[in-house]
Amino acid sequence: MKNFVPGLQTLRVIIISSSLMVASQFITELNNNGDIAQQGETWNSSQDEAYLHDHLFDLYETEVRVYDTVRDMQGNGIPQLLACVTIPGCSLAEMQPARQYVDVAGILLEYIEGFPLTDIADHTPKECWQSICEEAIQILHRMGDHGILNEDVKTRSFIVKKDTRAESGCKVVMIDFALCNFRKDYADDVDWSEAKAIQDEEGAVGLIMQDRLEGGFAYRRSNRYQKPAHHYE
Repeated sequence: MKNFVPGLQTLRVIIISSSLMVASQFITELNNNGDIAQQGETWNSSQDEAYLHDHLFDLYETEVRVYDTVRDMQGNGIPQLLACVTIPGCSLAEMQPARQYVDVAGILLEYIEGFPLTDIADHTPKECWQSICEEAIQILHRMGDHGILNEDVKTRSFIVKKDTRAESGCKVVMIDFALCNFRKDYADDVDWSEAKAIQDEEGAVGLIMQDRLEGGFAYRRSNRYQKPAHHYE
């Protein structure tokens, strides 16, 4: 029996190593061949899990990159990034070289106590709505000035917290940056400006809140980024 247990341990290592090797090969092929992603309906459960793990890790890396890019905004418009953490997915020492396929990465953020931007009518007087919504849009502008394009701007991405130092009595904090692009990844300023204009991040907040507050907020487009002529053709 004493010899049997080490044997099981060795067998476990062999099985896990084989599975991770298959996952590694699949992810490499997936990242190098976009056509494979179109075959998702034919994947087995192991391939589904490998794809999901790889995709979520990409989102994690993007979020961390955003926080690193806008360090001066941490604690002033976005939460403080307290730490990056990794939860081991396997305790076997033999699996250390393949940790990227089993470990779970995450971030620890400053806790923001507040309410969603969409609920300001329930928590703040009407005379404050204009300045609160404009502050949310200003955060987007500041992110853009740092070379960030957010493809997933939603009104739920903003938390409004009480702050007696602010004129409105509130401060706005933005979260959720996993689906962002970066200026460095675009060919030139024209390409970047067109992408920003077409995405219309501020409109995703301003137009929605203007409609939701029914006269309590007047959205004035900034014209920081102009949509190209061919976009209207």
